[in-house]
Amino acid sequence: MTTTCTPEKPEAPQARCSAADLLRWSGMPAPEGDETDAMLDRHTFPVRWLEAGQPLVLEGTPLASLYLVRSGTFKVFQTERDGYEQVHAFALQGDMLGLDGLHDERHETGAVALEPSSVVVLALKDWQRAMREAPALARLQARAASLELARRGATLHNMAAVAAEVRLARFLLQLSARLASPEQPCSRIHLRMSRREIASLLGVSHESVSRSLGLLSTEGLIRVKHRDVDLVDEPGLIARQSTTRPERDLAAS
Repeated sequence: MTTTCTPEKPEAPQARCSAADLLRWSGMPAPEGDETDAMLDRHTFPVRWLEAGQPLVLEGTPLASLYLVRSGTFKVFQTERDGYEQVHAFALQGDMLGLDGLHDERHETGAVALEPSSVVVLALKDWQRAMREAPALARLQARAASLELARRGATLHNMAAVAAEVRLARFLLQLSARLASPEQPCSRIHLRMSRREIASLLGVSHESVSRSLGLLSTEGLIRVKHRDVDLVDEPGLIARQSTTRPERDLAAS
């Protein structure tokens, strides 16, 4: 399994999806009572396709829409004054982009596609009206915001580890869990992001990411071929990511 579903061929420019589709892609339960699929299907939103490297959100621009990732992978980042891109997150199918702009109606972070990707464009006026008429959509937005907070917390947890290989082990396990489905675990990851982008997220140098991949591979926990990473020994990797101090420090204590 790769980091994303295989993108479908682009539909016509006027392609749209329904509110019921949004709930399905986000992993939300089917609506009950009056919120039937027929009612949700009345609310439709346009689909936008992007090529690899194409920006979706520009930092500092006014907030006009939220975006739900339909397929592909996005890098969420903030540019420092010296031009350095600090990666905040990687967004996958079902994630919502643009939530950080709701408090002052301006995007604080940017987002760019890392592969051919598609999003559902949720123009604010249309989206707010749909949420009033279909409470399941309001729950979807609240769930998306909660997931974003949880993942930011997980990133802080990763950075609490001193050793770069522990940070990387945690990142790989978290990414595998996000890509897994109830029917199929994810034991192979195709990294759409570069090692430098992973390094920015984890707060280490890109050389440290390369060394950590080599170390975890030497320990028999993973197998690496270019951007393909096989989780060969997941229980061992879980044990490894629980070690918050470098092995040399443990041996000396």
